[in-house]
Amino acid sequence: MGALLMMYAEYKTKDNQAELLDDLDKISLKQAALVGAFQLLSLWPGFSRSGSTLAGGLLVGLKRETAANYTFLIAVPLMFVACLYDLLKNISILTVDDLQMLAIGFVVAFVVAYWSVLWFLKFLHKYSLTSFAYYRIILAVAALTYFYF
Repeated sequence: MGALLMMYAEYKTKDNQAELLDDLDKISLKQAALVGAFQLLSLWPGFSRSGSTLAGGLLVGLKRETAANYTFLIAVPLMFVACLYDLLKNISILTVDDLQMLAIGFVVAFVVAYWSVLWFLKFLHKYSLTSFAYYRIILAVAALTYFYF
């Protein structure tokens, strides 16, 4: 379903690229709230948070690159709160020995996330969300075939 939303968003905005907002600093409060609301779609299986907010950004009038930058920008506080919540929830079972493992995990996750975001932003400069949506559909069919047949 997330792939179909991305394809729909690309289709709806393909003819009015000149009218789409390309400045991250000029996103209106209404656009920001609507893009944030698209995150709710990630509660359903098949919708990723970033995919739904990227498509939502397009549908509320942002250029693809601007929507991607905003999507990753709004992920930072969300991820921070989620990690802090998980840490506080499990603080009673953590020991001093776990600190090294947590530090290594943090650094590795940060580096991988950083390079993944950079790669994806470069991908979006060259290709549309539709090509990424096809990839998601092919991957979903392969996973369903592998796990259920």
